[in-house]
Amino acid sequence: MTSVFNEHLTLDVVVAYADGEMSLTAFQRAAAHVMRCASCAADVAEQTAASQYLRQATLPRMPGSLFDTLKSIPVASPRPGPVPGVLVDSASGRTMRAADSALPGRGRRFRLGAGALVAGLAVGALVVAASGDAPVAPPTPSRSDPTVVSRSSGPGHPSAASVVVQPAVARTAATR
Repeated sequence: MTSVFNEHLTLDVVVAYADGEMSLTAFQRAAAHVMRCASCAADVAEQTAASQYLRQATLPRMPGSLFDTLKSIPVASPRPGPVPGVLVDSASGRTMRAADSALPGRGRRFRLGAGALVAGLAVGALVVAASGDAPVAPPTPSRSDPTVVSRSSGPGHPSAASVVVQPAVARTAATR
């Protein structure tokens, strides 16, 4: 129980103690600590004086001209008639956004997307026209190459790669 009295009160506890906003048990613990700790007693006295000063201070007066100015601000009222793009469900009374197809013309996102598509096609056409070279086809392997890799779609493996290798021993034996 002596360890409780060795720790100083936090600022929140000092404020709550000075304002009397603590439970009875917490107030008794804080009071016992304040009796033994001069530093916390000085903090509580300072907070109590500040609270009393604020309670005794007079409230600032609002000038009459400010009040008249605030009264003259018009209160916003909704526009009469329907709001474009908003529908009201007659059954539930909920508001919902109108479908894009019901609105005249196309939306901004559609126009931006179409513009980006046309620009991309134009840039692609310029690149092809500026290169001037015919496209290069990938080289095809010849059948005489001893290590030819080809794709075959066999019954067990539809996309397995198979290697066609002509045995070098058989070829050299045939040439002798």
